[in-house]
Amino acid sequence: EPSSLTNQRAKEADKLLKEGNFERAEKVFKELLKDRSDNLVARQKLAYCLYKTGKIVEAKKEFLTLKKMGIKSNFMCLYLGLCFAHEGKLKEAIETFKEFFDVTKPVLQRAINLQIALFDSNMANKEDMIKSIEEAILEQNKMDKVSI
Repeated sequence: EPSSLTNQRAKEADKLLKEGNFERAEKVFKELLKDRSDNLVARQKLAYCLYKTGKIVEAKKEFLTLKKMGIKSNFMCLYLGLCFAHEGKLKEAIETFKEFFDVTKPVLQRAINLQIALFDSNMANKEDMIKSIEEAILEQNKMDKVSI
């Protein structure tokens, strides 16, 4: 049955993603999207895999596709903003980061607000922006795992 095969492939891709095997996961997510291009979850995970393997232009294209499809998630705002930052498009990065809002993620919210303030003061730079946001993601993920 095609749908059970799709579920199997989705589980395989998720397992690869969890293991940090982004290149293999990317291939499986691409296969899933060949069957169903409207699979938004697979597209977001594909975009993340592309980002993690340094394929910034491809990742940005996938995140922008999601945005065009009406998807607005904090995850997408973070990584689309990071894609713009990697390209040196700091204005676009900041505009995208401004769409992120989550009071349950204080570390990320603070890092984003700092980058917005630096940009508004003409003090933002590409490397610091990327490093600051990526470090905040890691720190926030650690905090989220140690939930009380």
